[in-house]
Amino acid sequence: MQWIPEYKADVPRVERFNFLARFSHWGHTVTFLLCLFTGLALFLSDAGWLAAIFGGYAGAGLVHRIAAVGLTIILAIGMVAGFKGIIAWFQDILRFGVNDIMFIVKFPLEFFGFPVKVPPQTRFNGGEKGNSMVTPTMVILLVLSGYIMWFPAIFPGGLVRVAYWTHDIAMVLGTVMVSMHAYLGSFHPGSGESFWGMWKGTVRADWAKHHHAIWYEETYGDKKDAE
Repeated sequence: MQWIPEYKADVPRVERFNFLARFSHWGHTVTFLLCLFTGLALFLSDAGWLAAIFGGYAGAGLVHRIAAVGLTIILAIGMVAGFKGIIAWFQDILRFGVNDIMFIVKFPLEFFGFPVKVPPQTRFNGGEKGNSMVTPTMVILLVLSGYIMWFPAIFPGGLVRVAYWTHDIAMVLGTVMVSMHAYLGSFHPGSGESFWGMWKGTVRADWAKHHHAIWYEETYGDKKDAE
């Protein structure tokens, strides 16, 4: 069984994500997963086997903090160096409309393999826009609450207590969203091509036309030529 579709270089392809976007994405992926697994080792009472992978609980705690700093640095780099891209990302999220709602309504059918006509989507479909709202929010909450927990002496006691349950809730919601995103963006038969967009930067032109028709026309199609 082939989960990720074969990369086809001999068909028309279009750029979907530049190097900075891909660097930020995979940098966040690695550091988030390191924070997740080391955090679980510290959070769960019977996860000694998981802590052992990192050299014990002390090692897990050290890796957790190093990964958290790495995530923060990558986040800062992406925000500064890719400021224009972030603005464009926000603008696309704010284009959430009827087509996005229809996509979300119809997607469960596509998820289970039923043929559906995908409503024209912008650069990010309705589901991706939802993920773009929830996941970054959870990451920001994790970062802020994590540093408060790391340096409790410089913050009010009440804020530190709130940071602990905020960190736990954000971890659970963030993990659920990341898991869904990983499957739908890489292994789901209908959207696996998007993996190559984030790995090599390009996707098949026919896939882009079908899954992101509005974005394709505005960026590479007749609307772009008219401009």
